[in-house]
Amino acid sequence: MLNEETKPKPGFSFRKRFRLSDRWKTSRRVRLLLYLGLGALCYLLLMGQVLPQQYNDISPGKVAKESIVSPVTKVDQEATEKVREKAAQSVGKQYRIDEQLADRQVKRLETIFNEIQSHLSDADKSNKEKIANLKEVLPYGLSDEFYHKLVHVKDGEWTEMRILSREMVQEILADGVRKNELEKERDRVDRGLVTSSLGSQARYVVRELSRQMIVPNEFYDKNRTEKLQDAARDSVEPIPIRKGDVIVAAGDVVTKDQYRKLEELGFLGRYTDPIPYFGLALLIAVVLGLLAFFVRWFRPEVYRDNVKTTMLLSVFLLTMLGMKVISLGQNLEWSTVGYMAPAALGTMLIALLLDLQLALWCAILFGVFSGMYFNEGSHVLFDFRYGLVSFVSGSAAAFALSGVRNRLSIFRAGLFSSGASVLTIAALYALVPVDGDGWVLLQSLAFGAAGGIFSAVLTIGFLQHFETVFDMLSPLRLLELSNPNHPLLRKLLIETPGTYHHSVIVGNLAEAAAEAIGANGLLCRVGAYYHDVGKTKRPQFFIENQMAENPHDKISPNLSKSIIISHAKDGCEMLKEHHIPTPICDIAAQHHGTTLLKYFYHKAREQSDGAQVLEADYRYPGPKAQFKEAAIVGIADCVEAAVRSLARPSPERVENMVRKIIQDRLEDGQFDECDLTFKELDLIARSICETLQGIFHSRIEYPEEHQGKGVKLA
Repeated sequence: MLNEETKPKPGFSFRKRFRLSDRWKTSRRVRLLLYLGLGALCYLLLMGQVLPQQYNDISPGKVAKESIVSPVTKVDQEATEKVREKAAQSVGKQYRIDEQLADRQVKRLETIFNEIQSHLSDADKSNKEKIANLKEVLPYGLSDEFYHKLVHVKDGEWTEMRILSREMVQEILADGVRKNELEKERDRVDRGLVTSSLGSQARYVVRELSRQMIVPNEFYDKNRTEKLQDAARDSVEPIPIRKGDVIVAAGDVVTKDQYRKLEELGFLGRYTDPIPYFGLALLIAVVLGLLAFFVRWFRPEVYRDNVKTTMLLSVFLLTMLGMKVISLGQNLEWSTVGYMAPAALGTMLIALLLDLQLALWCAILFGVFSGMYFNEGSHVLFDFRYGLVSFVSGSAAAFALSGVRNRLSIFRAGLFSSGASVLTIAALYALVPVDGDGWVLLQSLAFGAAGGIFSAVLTIGFLQHFETVFDMLSPLRLLELSNPNHPLLRKLLIETPGTYHHSVIVGNLAEAAAEAIGANGLLCRVGAYYHDVGKTKRPQFFIENQMAENPHDKISPNLSKSIIISHAKDGCEMLKEHHIPTPICDIAAQHHGTTLLKYFYHKAREQSDGAQVLEADYRYPGPKAQFKEAAIVGIADCVEAAVRSLARPSPERVENMVRKIIQDRLEDGQFDECDLTFKELDLIARSICETLQGIFHSRIEYPEEHQGKGVKLA
C-alpha cells in the first residue's frame, strides 16, 4: 500500500483520467493560493463596510482642509422631509359638489312655478289678492316689483320661462358654487338671459327666481385634501447622499447643511482608526485562518483534498456574494433588508456536500461578515442584530438537513430557517430599543421569513451545479439513485433477479463496512446496487441468474472469460448512458480491479494440451480500486459470492473465508492504489462477519415429524 503522506487521497470523487494532474489536489501551495484568493475577494466585497475616517476639527464656518466624499449611499432625511412638505403644500384645497343640493334646488324651482301658475289661474281673484297669496308661498326677499311684473306676465311665456330657469339653474349648480363666489355665479343668470326672446316682465321674473335658486353647493373637502397631500409626500423619492458624492470640497467654507450631512454619515464621531483597511485585511485573515484550522484539525479529509477545499471556498464566496447583493438594497427605504441575508444558503450546501459540523462553524463566520455588511451606513463596524440572525438562520437550516431524504427536505429546512429568523428578530425588537414603528417590525419579520425560503430555493438550484462541477455526490443524490424505481435498477430486478438480490446483499455488507472505518457508507450501498448492472446484457452467463444448465459448459474458457470480464466495462458504459455520477461508474469499473478469474484460468490450463496459458489473459483489465469505497464494494462482492457457496456457513468458516479473501487481494496488490490501512482492513473484516452472521444465522434443526409443515423457529 502507498504511504499516506505521499499518496493522494482523492476520496470518492476521484477521476482516473485526471491522474496525471492529481498532484494539485493535495498541493499545499495550491491550498494556500485558494485561501488567499478567497481572502482577496472577501476584502474587495467588504471594503465599503469599514468605518469612515473621522474629522473632529470641522465645524460650520470653518474652511475644509480636504475634500470629503460619502463612502456609502444614505437617505438625507432632513432634505427629503423638506421636499415632501413642499410637495404637500403645492396641493390646493379640494372641494366637493353636493349633487343632492343641486337636485333639490331644481325641484324647488319647479314647485315655485307650479304654485305661481296655480294662483294666477284663479280668475275670481284680483291681482292684489293674487300677489298677497303668492307672497305667502314664494321665497322670502323678492321685491314688490317682482310681484307686480309677475301678475302681468303673458300666458304664452310661462313654458319658456320654466324651461329657461331650470336649464340655467342646473348648469350653474352643476359647475359648483362656492360661498365666496356666490354673487359671481348669480351674475351668470343675466348673461343667460341676453339671448332670450321673453318680454321684459317675464325676463325679470326668470332672473329673480333663478338667482334665488343659486346657492352654495361646493364645499371644502378636508379628507380629500389631506389624502392628496399625503400622496404628494409619498410620491417624492427619498433624497440620497450617494456613495461618491462630494460632501465638502477642499477650501470650501463648511455650511450648516454640509455639517449636518457629515454628522449623518458618521464623519464627526469620536471613533478613530488610522488604518481601517489594514484592519479589514487582518480581520479577514483571522476569520479565514480559523476556517482553515478548523478544517485541518476536525475535517482533515477535506483539508487534504483541494477539490473539496475549492468547493468549500466556492460555497463560502457564493454566500458572501449573496450577502453583498442583498446589502445593495439596504439603502434608502429598506433599512432592515439585511435580515434576508442568505447565510443559510452556504450552511445548507456545506451540510449536504461536506459536513454538518463544518456547516455550523461556517454559520458563525457568516454571522461575522453579515454584521459588517449590514452595519447601517458605517455608524458602527458590526451590527450584532444581523450577525445573530444570520447565525441562527444558517445553523437552523443545517440542523434541519440532518437525515435528509429528498430535495423537498431542503425547502422544509428553509422554512425551519425562516421560523428561527422570525423568532430571533421578534426577540431582538422586544429586547433592544430601535428606531421605527410597527411597520418596520413587520418589514423585518417579512425579510427574515423570506431569507430562509430564498436560501432554500438557491440551494436547490446550486446543489446540482456543485455536484456536477466538483463531481461530488450529496446524500440527496445518492438517495435518489437508490430508489428501486430507477430505470437501471428496475432493469436489473426484472431481467436479472439473482444479480439484483446479490447486489442488495453486497450493498448491506459494504455500507456496514464503510461506516466501520468512517468511509461513505451510503456511497458504498448505492455503488453496490449498480456495480453489476452490466450483467443485464448476458444474464444467463452468470451463475446467480441460471435456472438450469450452465452455458459455460458448452463454450471455451477464453470465451467465458471474455463474457465475464466484459460485464464491468458494459456496466460502466450503461451507467454513463444514464448519466450516473462518476464515483458510481468508478465503483462499477474498479470493484474487480485486476483480479484473476481462477476458475476459467485453471480450466483453460487443463484444456490447453500443454500450450502456454498466460495468467495476465485471465485477469480483469482494471483499474484497481482507486478509493476506499470501490475497494470495499469489491471485497463485499467477492465475499457474498464465496459465502453463498459454503454448505454450512458457520461463524468460524465465514470469518476464515472473509479474511482469506481480503488477504488474497492484499497479496495480489489490489489495494496498492487506494488508502486502506491494515487497521481498516481488519475493521472491514469484522464488520462484514458481523453482518453475515445476521444473514446466515444458524437455525434450529426441525424434528422429523415437523419437517414439511412450514414451521420456522428461527
